This record gives sequence, structure tokens and C-alpha cells, in this order.
Amino acid sequence: MKKLSIVLVLLFLFPIAFEAQNVNTEKSEVHFKINNLVFSNVKGAFKEMTGTLDINSENLSASSINVCLAAKSVNTGNEKRDADLRSEDFFYVDNNPSICFVSSKISRSETGYTTTGKLTMLGVSRDVSIPFTYKDNTFIGAFKINRTDYHLAENANPFVIGEMVKLTITCVVH
Repeated sequence: MKKLSIVLVLLFLFPIAFEAQNVNTEKSEVHFKINNLVFSNVKGAFKEMTGTLDINSENLSASSINVCLAAKSVNTGNEKRDADLRSEDFFYVDNNPSICFVSSKISRSETGYTTTGKLTMLGVSRDVSIPFTYKDNTFIGAFKINRTDYHLAENANPFVIGEMVKLTITCVVH
């Protein structure tokens, strides 16, 4: 009877353990770094992230990631620059309020996992792969994108604004 009770409890709890978890907006952010004027870097972050992660290490084919950043939350610590980044010349947040990633595949890698999916920004969707670790309800990943692939400041002088953007993601779920 005791074994049956344990089995029933485990069967009841099993589905709960693998339900999608919501992003903890207060603890999640995406940091970025881009070359500026060839010799320096501009660093900043997006602090408003929403969405869900469903990482099932026992069944990765059933796992998924669906998260969005509020483009207006871009912050470099420079109010004038941030206003420029929110303008039509960059993120055009009035017409493009979200930057979203939706996974199509999650697989194991030598250092943790890799997710592949669509990153959509400024109305442009591109396939990206993000290597990441997932431990204690925290997703940590880093990857690079070419800003011109998304028409982000595509008319900017590449000597003034670099093309490659390094992104580092910390996403905590609850």
C-alpha cells in the first residue's frame, strides 16, 4: 500500500514538473555589446522580458522557449543614446514594440544545450542558434547577430556602429 501511495504521488506531480514556466521579469534581462567608433564598445540591456520556457531535460523534443523583450526597455545608461535607439533610426519602438524568440528545436550540447528558432526584430525573422545552460530555473545563453540582417540602423556607417552584436541572456523562470 505504501508503494502504491508513492507511485500515485509521483504520477500526480510528474505533469507539474514539466509545465511551461513564466519568465520572472524582475530577474531576467538581455545584455548587449556592439562596437562603436572602431575602438570602443557600447554596452546596454533590455530589462523587460516576458514569455515562457518549457525545458524538459528528459524529453527535449517536447521542450520549447517563447520569449519577448520590450524594445522600449533598451538602456545604455545614456538618456540621449537611449532615445535615439528607440527612434525610427534604430528599434522604432512605436511600430515594433517587441523583439521575440520562438524555439523550433532544443538539443543537448557538450556544454549544456542549444536552442534553434526564429528571432524576430523590426518585422524581420531569422533563424538563430543559442547555446545555453539551464540550471535552477535559470537559462543563461550567449550568441551574436548581425544587426544589418534585421535592418537595424542599416544606413549607419559601419566604422561608427559595428555590425556584430553580442547578446548575453539571463532568463529566470518561476
